[in-house]
Amino acid sequence: MAKVLITGFEPFAGETLNPSWQVASALDGWQLDNEVTVTAVRLPCAFKQSLLTLEQAVNQVQPAVVIMLGLAAGCSQLMLEKIASNFIDATIADNAGQQPRNGLTASHGPAAYFSNLPLNAMLRALHLQHIPAQLSLSAGSYVCNHSFYGLMHLIKNQYASIRGGFIHLPYLPEQVLTKPGMPSMALATQVAALKICIEVSLQQQADQLIA
Repeated sequence: MAKVLITGFEPFAGETLNPSWQVASALDGWQLDNEVTVTAVRLPCAFKQSLLTLEQAVNQVQPAVVIMLGLAAGCSQLMLEKIASNFIDATIADNAGQQPRNGLTASHGPAAYFSNLPLNAMLRALHLQHIPAQLSLSAGSYVCNHSFYGLMHLIKNQYASIRGGFIHLPYLPEQVLTKPGMPSMALATQVAALKICIEVSLQQQADQLIA
């Protein structure tokens, strides 16, 4: 049976919810068919601990696909991240009280990794279902990008058969009630979007070109 690992983060920066974990936990145990099952793992929003938890989860689950999720405040659609950069510059402290600036995720790693998920095919499939999404070329410089880079570094060095990447999500509607003008997306829509992404990731062997 093929296994899919979905990760989301705990709340941070004063929020009581993190849509990434709300979506991931909603998918825990979901079966695409009799051959595919999904496991969700919550990551701490902390630089060091996030990578330790991620690596432990990959070692335990032995997934064919890993899709990491995170919150991008202010975005109005799913952001399919293409590039994980080897750069840390935290503008706020993480949940462990650490705030590294102008640093590296891997001291001897390359400057960046590309996601090896079929992002163009995922984007096309989402648009066919009228779900707002776009490709993104920057996952930022906080814990999301750090863990995304950590995943791709792990794949490069230990798990070459895994397909992995990162998707940033909008706020949930209940999170923006006191944030006038801030975009959001319903949980049901985000969960449906990830089901599409999982299916495409497993079935699309080579990514599509965007005309």
